[in-house]
This record gives sequence, C-alpha cells and structure tokens, in this order.
Amino acid sequence: MPRILSKYVIFEIIQLNFNLMYIRKALPLDETVPLLMLQAMEDIVYRFIGKEDKNEAILFLSDLFKKEGNQYSYENTFVAVDENNEIIGSITAYDGDQLSSLRAPVLQLIQDKYDQHLELDDETDGDELYLDTIAVAPNQQGKGVGSLLLRHLLAYAKENSFSKVGLLVDFENPDAQRLYERIGFQIGSKTDFAGGQYYHMIYPCK
Repeated sequence: MPRILSKYVIFEIIQLNFNLMYIRKALPLDETVPLLMLQAMEDIVYRFIGKEDKNEAILFLSDLFKKEGNQYSYENTFVAVDENNEIIGSITAYDGDQLSSLRAPVLQLIQDKYDQHLELDDETDGDELYLDTIAVAPNQQGKGVGSLLLRHLLAYAKENSFSKVGLLVDFENPDAQRLYERIGFQIGSKTDFAGGQYYHMIYPCK
C-alpha cells in the first residue's frame, strides 16, 4: 500500500525569530499552497499547460492540490503556519516508487484540459521519499522557514523507514544546492527533466 503523508499527523511547534510557527498536514482548503507551489515550478507548469499564464497555472495546480492520488495533492504536503494562522511555506513529497501512478492523473489533466501530449522523464528512480516542491512566501524568505520544512520532512522519512530522500536541483541554482548540502544532501547523478538540467541530490536516512 502506498505510503502517503496524510498518515503522518504529528506536527511540531517551533520558535522562529521570536515568533511561533507550526508545521501541519495540508488541507484541501489551503488555497495559498498552489501559489507557493508555482513559485517553485513556474517554468515547468507553463510547459505543462502550454502557455505562460499565471492565473491558469494556479488553477491547474489548485485542481490537482484539492484532489487525492496525484503528485501535487494536499495529502502529500506539509505547510508551515505562523502565529497569525497564515501559511508561509509548503513542502510536497511522496514515495518515489509511486511516481507512475501519481503522475498519471497529472498527465491526463494536461491532455484533457490543455491538449498537451507530454512524455516526461522520471524525476525519481524510486526507492526514496521524493521531494517534489518546497517554497516559502516571499515576505518570509531568509528566515529559516525552508530549512525547518526540510528538517521536518527528513524526520518524517526516517520515522517511515525510507532509506533516503531525493530531490532535483537546477544546475543554475547554486544557492539552493548549497542549502541542501548544508543540511546533509549529497550530489548524485545529472538528469534532464521538462527541458531543464538538474542534479539529483540524496539525503541518506540510514
């Protein structure tokens, strides 16, 4: 049976820069999350829908986020929430062995609604918790929210017996690469995905 984040119900409360925030499972009504996701994958989503239309891109992600059983579902997402109950960051990850079944509804939506017929390389080789997207609200960047979300996900991976956490980082984003390396990720193979070139980075959990 696929392992999904909806089964991980523990959240943590953290003091960040003298303000409290907490991390919890996302809910279908968390309308801010698709906007955050778009920050992390804008160019890819534009390729998915066949046009550079931000509003349409948000609708595309919102449709998937509210549903179960796909890569961008709320059930695969954690959110960081501040003391005013505002969502200030999100992280989406899933069992890499389930990529094919989770991607199928995404490709179907792309085909049915946007008449796009795409063949995508695999983002993950499986046997890992694959971190698909992580994003922090613009007014909260540089405050450690992203690092806390990452550490929360790593704890989830260990508690759920994943051997490693994997992600893709763009060749042209050395700042992100350094962030992941500071946390303990290691550079693995080079890979092409959706028209871009990436490093596959790995965090060993065992």
